[in-house]
Amino acid sequence: MSRPVLIRLTLVAGFLLAWEAVRRLNIVGPLLLASPSEIVSAGVASGPKFAVAFELTFIEIVVAIALSVLLGGSVGAFAGTRPFLGAVTGPVLTSLFAVPLITWYPLFMVWFGIGPASKIAYGVVSAFFPIAINTMNGLRGVDRKYLIYGRAVGCSRMQIILTILIPLALPSIVAGLRIGASLAIIGVVVAEMLASLGGIGFIITSSRNMYATGDVYFGIVLALFCALLANLGLSLIEQRFTRWRDLQASVR
Repeated sequence: MSRPVLIRLTLVAGFLLAWEAVRRLNIVGPLLLASPSEIVSAGVASGPKFAVAFELTFIEIVVAIALSVLLGGSVGAFAGTRPFLGAVTGPVLTSLFAVPLITWYPLFMVWFGIGPASKIAYGVVSAFFPIAINTMNGLRGVDRKYLIYGRAVGCSRMQIILTILIPLALPSIVAGLRIGASLAIIGVVVAEMLASLGGIGFIITSSRNMYATGDVYFGIVLALFCALLANLGLSLIEQRFTRWRDLQASVR
């Protein structure tokens, strides 16, 4: 085992021991804090309930991220490859993104009900704007000389977009995807906490109302696990396209 990994594990173990001690010594009351052992016990005791909730929330998150990437990426690419449309669309998207999204959720409940559809819709809207804005800005920020080179060698418009614009704009696009995925996860969980019949957010809220602190913290751990899975997936995508860009650069 390498030294950096050993240091990280030591720090994590020390943090968990200190957390457990704070709770065991009753420095913080049971209504405010659950110890790691209490969190694990809550997860074991209510395992089936948490499994069903995690499955529902995870599906909602995946669908919300997929739809937001499709819609936000399409709008951003369309606006980013057309200067006039980008100049008009950019301020509109930025202004809408500044509106607190929580004010939109009552409308989603009216339109889609309190089932999974409203959670997915809220997650899509939460992630749509950063993905669209970053994609548009990334494409608009590409040096025009590369487009001139592409046209000079006879590339079609689609070839210029796929082989020149998107690879050069990839850092901005991936940054938008990371922000969007994070906001989609937050949006889905928060929407479940506000009004829902199931999911991790619903369990967190119901457990809080029943003062089941261990269940609340275990629900938070599951939400963090969803974020970890999303970040891992985006990292794999980023590494794959980064290798592709490096290969393209070495060939040139």
